[in-house]
Amino acid sequence: MLLPIKDDNSYLDEHERQARGRWKPYMTYMLIAVNVGAFIFEIIVTGQFIDFTNGRALQLFYEWGAVPQCIMGADTLTLNFGSGPFSVECPNNPLFTLVSSTFLHGGILHLGGNMLFLWIFGDNIEYRFGRFKYLGIYLAWGVLAGLAHVAGDFSSVIPAVGASGAVSGILGAYLVLFPRARILTVLMLFFFWRMMHIQARWFLPFWLVFQNLLPFFVSGFGVAGGGVAYLAHIGGFVVGLAVGYLYKKMFYREPTYGTRYGYRPDDYR
Repeated sequence: MLLPIKDDNSYLDEHERQARGRWKPYMTYMLIAVNVGAFIFEIIVTGQFIDFTNGRALQLFYEWGAVPQCIMGADTLTLNFGSGPFSVECPNNPLFTLVSSTFLHGGILHLGGNMLFLWIFGDNIEYRFGRFKYLGIYLAWGVLAGLAHVAGDFSSVIPAVGASGAVSGILGAYLVLFPRARILTVLMLFFFWRMMHIQARWFLPFWLVFQNLLPFFVSGFGVAGGGVAYLAHIGGFVVGLAVGYLYKKMFYREPTYGTRYGYRPDDYR
């Protein structure tokens, strides 16, 4: 398991490092605050903290979570969790749940993991795109990731919640725009723990393959037994890659130093 701690942007040119020194990622702070605020609301409604699993949590997730069958136009869902079938009404505006679901989480570990990745990787993307464009793209990534989850099974009655899809979009864009950024990472293999720096161009593909693609295929191309919507993560990451690639081609040219052939002394290839 790889756990990121922080990113290191020391490879950036001196002018950009100085500008970043005076700049703060206020939109990323706001997104984290909104997610934490929504989590506190979930605690108040459900009376739970570690995992939201009771009847009040069920009602909350089916009202504000992204349920594929509701988004595809159903009015009523028929559910059966072992104690007999019962009906649940779909929300009046199911398309809005593609947005609202990105601010709900299934428990403290779910929230903590997403906010850790948003804290580490979100500031670079916010700096590159600008605050309000970043906010719009973040929400768009969340919506498109939700649609990817829906496309995986139109008839599913399982609500998807969490910022994972939007955060995956951030990771995809980060891979394109900051491939040489070094990620301070804790490597955990059973009883072996080690702290190391891994470049984003290696860390993020590893995250995609081993924490999303492989579990997605093993679970039968759907939601895993633990309730993880892998297709939403994969969809968000792919869209993030595309947005990052378009931005890099249209607006950004990374400066090179050293010789007329573009050699960079900090290029670790």
